[in-house]
Amino acid sequence: MNTIQVRVPKAIEQLVEGEQDRLLRVALRMAAKTRAKELTQAQREASANVRRLEKKYGMTFNAFEKKLGAMNTAQAHEAYNDWFFWLNVLERVENARNAMEKLASAT
Repeated sequence: MNTIQVRVPKAIEQLVEGEQDRLLRVALRMAAKTRAKELTQAQREASANVRRLEKKYGMTFNAFEKKLGAMNTAQAHEAYNDWFFWLNVLERVENARNAMEKLASAT
């Protein structure tokens, strides 16, 4: 386990050492649960945008990417960039949410 130094209010500093540790662990778990909920909402938004593009073009991103050269329109390239962006957001959010959920369930 890594050690991090955190500035805390005097009230926390004055708690006995065991209570400081317990309080900070509980606070981190609660913060992780809250952040996981926020990330779940961001994941829903990213997923909805990916599904919107899949529905609009009737294919997956990989299939669209293979056909992009033949399309060669500004609209197709704009859709590609949008799709690529939302897939990356989705991946980052899923990874962050999984990490938060793991932290939230840590003992």
